[in-house]
Amino acid sequence: MSKLMLCLIVPAVTVVTQMFECLAADGDWDRTMLPRRAQLFQGIAKRTLEGSKAAFTHPVKAPPDAPNVLLVLIDDAGFGNPSTFGGSVATPTFDKLAAEGLRYNRFHVTALCSPTRAALLSGRNHHAVGFGSISELIGGWPGYSTNCPTSAASVAQILQLNGYNTAAIGKWHLTPDAQQGPAGPFDRWPNALGFDYFWGFLGGETSQFDPVIVENNKIIGVPKEKNFYLNDAMAEHSITWIRDQKAQAPDKPFFLYFSTGASHAPHQVPKKWSEKYKGKFDQGWDKLREETFARQKQLGVIPAKTKLTPRDPAFPAWDGVPPEEKKLYARQMEVYAGYQENTDHAVGRVLQAIQEIGLADNTLVIYIFGDNGASMEGTENGTFNEIITLNGIPVTAEQQLKAIKAYGGLEKWGGPDMDPHYAASWAWAGNTPFKWGKQVASHLGGIRNPMVVSWPKRIKDKGGLRSQFTHCTDIAPTILEAAGLPQPKEVNGVGQMPMHGVSFLSTFDDAKAPSRHTQQYFEILGNRAMYKDGWIACWRPDRIPWKLDPPTLARFAADKWNPDNDKCELYNLDEDFSQADDVADKYPDKVRELTALFWAEAEKYQVTPLFGEIAFLWGFPKHTTDQTKFIYYSGTENISSGMIPPIYNRSYNINADLDNPGRSGLGVRPGLAGVIVAEGSFLGGFSLYVEAGHLKHTYSFLGLKLDTIASNDELPKGKVNVRYEFTADKPGEFATSGTSRLFINGKQEAEGRIEHTVPLRFTGYAGMDIGTDNGLPVVPKLGYAKLLPKYFSGTIEKVEFDLGPAKISAQDLQRIYLERFASAVRN
Repeated sequence: MSKLMLCLIVPAVTVVTQMFECLAADGDWDRTMLPRRAQLFQGIAKRTLEGSKAAFTHPVKAPPDAPNVLLVLIDDAGFGNPSTFGGSVATPTFDKLAAEGLRYNRFHVTALCSPTRAALLSGRNHHAVGFGSISELIGGWPGYSTNCPTSAASVAQILQLNGYNTAAIGKWHLTPDAQQGPAGPFDRWPNALGFDYFWGFLGGETSQFDPVIVENNKIIGVPKEKNFYLNDAMAEHSITWIRDQKAQAPDKPFFLYFSTGASHAPHQVPKKWSEKYKGKFDQGWDKLREETFARQKQLGVIPAKTKLTPRDPAFPAWDGVPPEEKKLYARQMEVYAGYQENTDHAVGRVLQAIQEIGLADNTLVIYIFGDNGASMEGTENGTFNEIITLNGIPVTAEQQLKAIKAYGGLEKWGGPDMDPHYAASWAWAGNTPFKWGKQVASHLGGIRNPMVVSWPKRIKDKGGLRSQFTHCTDIAPTILEAAGLPQPKEVNGVGQMPMHGVSFLSTFDDAKAPSRHTQQYFEILGNRAMYKDGWIACWRPDRIPWKLDPPTLARFAADKWNPDNDKCELYNLDEDFSQADDVADKYPDKVRELTALFWAEAEKYQVTPLFGEIAFLWGFPKHTTDQTKFIYYSGTENISSGMIPPIYNRSYNINADLDNPGRSGLGVRPGLAGVIVAEGSFLGGFSLYVEAGHLKHTYSFLGLKLDTIASNDELPKGKVNVRYEFTADKPGEFATSGTSRLFINGKQEAEGRIEHTVPLRFTGYAGMDIGTDNGLPVVPKLGYAKLLPKYFSGTIEKVEFDLGPAKISAQDLQRIYLERFASAVRN
């Protein structure tokens, strides 16, 4: 290169350097005011480039060396389930993480799904952010609105606005039923609450084999992949998201919220996992509890002087169980154990991917084994179809065995053809050494769950045990402190409610660090407790969670139940780890002190009014009380089970306008064929369909009975109207019987009886489809799923539901709900 060329280039480089001067990367800014305020232009803009100086802004960056964060939340699990805490379920991932990090044996949750999730992500008490109950139930008081206020930004949103990538994979359960459709509103969906990416399901439960999947703000529907299993898919989506994020922005930290549907019902897992536990629970729940307790002491996860609390009479002694029922119950626990181990395996896959990418050292992992204690909601016998219990229909063990035999026998328990839940006594054993379980916020079986924290770069006491009192509201402030971030004073122009939890980061370095969370109220459905400085006062209303009979629940009507009459128990948890020795009579002053404190906290955090039952929480979204006409069009699929027309306990018609080309779509059988509209599955639902040209309707009474009627004549070619009519014998009566009729172009073609109808809900998760039947079919697999095309072979112009009057007031409907339905405490 010539000297002349160099002389020309060097000045040019100098000019360009001066002209394109960048602002300091990110720079100092007030992170308590989010998002970062727009930066003023610091350059110079002349009429031309001559004399102009560019100045670029940079994306918001997290503080230097801020850790990646993986927050894992398991569903419906007990303190005594995982092997890490002495349980019978092998949890090698949890074990490994504990060996590399810290075990926390005094970590607490709220005793119910949505409330724990709201508290976990917001750092605030659950009633204070509107989640006194689950998202399916909206109450007319601030503590039960299920509407987290904008003054309580989630930890995901705070991290997102501070330079983190964020994702939520799995169970959400913070969006009301009536807002889970494609029309939104979307302000309670994950994307609006701080997550860049969401893949999972919105409700409280789902099938592990054929869930209705949501990705971001779009309902994807039931996965088409062969051998799909939700835990596997969650791990795969998490791994892909982490890899993609780090490939594009290697220096940007991530926050991944991995929230499993397991081990919530339905208890479903590929058979190879449940087979690992074959015969391992034949000793029964009493012996299992004793064995678990011994292992817990051996591991040191409970103090040596801990007492094993006795069996409540609500749980039957194993020795008194008939032999045939013992086989049923043992199989239930085998499946549950395999289900949990598989879930832990899925978490392990995500951690392995983080290790392989080289991120493990600076990744803070918080692994919480349960959003509440193990669930007792399977009743004394367990159930092959949990929605039966949700509808308040009692089924004996003998009846269950008969139904199970019809569906392939005990070996099918845990597969895709059942929606099972184990017996309550297994949950009691899983909550060893404590009393009670899920829902029961008064006792540790419902509110104390295992937690492990790992952060190799920071935590040096590998395998250490921490016994400071901690609570799910502490997670968000701990994550923020670990990331070097302050709690914001303002987010998107809205002043922020202070977080009620406190960071426990100091315990990472010091096993003897004092507990910073010194007092905490607990309350779910009238079950309540007040903790302060080692003491806990607790009040459990005299109601067993799975007892749903009208006489029991009627005692908790607004004019019947007075919480002041509930017996108060008092425990010194510093001396009595398991709540074994009630000392209320010895310390009446302490009882009075904690009672007064509870009511003060209840007023402060929107707990009042207190409910001893669930009727008044059933908000009945407007469309379920006023709307009587619903119109759908071809191609509409996966309508949330909470958003279908409320056909329960009333007369109704289904009208469909079709165009019949006269072919089956199968190429074999003559005549029109396919589903017109279907809801649910053979475990509960209905289908209006055409088979070989004949109009049919099948109604499944919760998998216990199928009623089918069929037209005499085939549908004519061309435009045709078909109608299904159900005439209730007693509209408004719970589970009313009635008459079914089919019509083609106004002519009656068939008539039949349905002696028992589903009173409150066909399913907890399966959707309604127009022109197809996704997931498990309404008619069992040997029925129309083998005979009909996937999609209707003609044209569906529209499907219209026309509902008759319910002949029942909303208030009375709430009372029926109180007496019969347990959805509020099942999700």
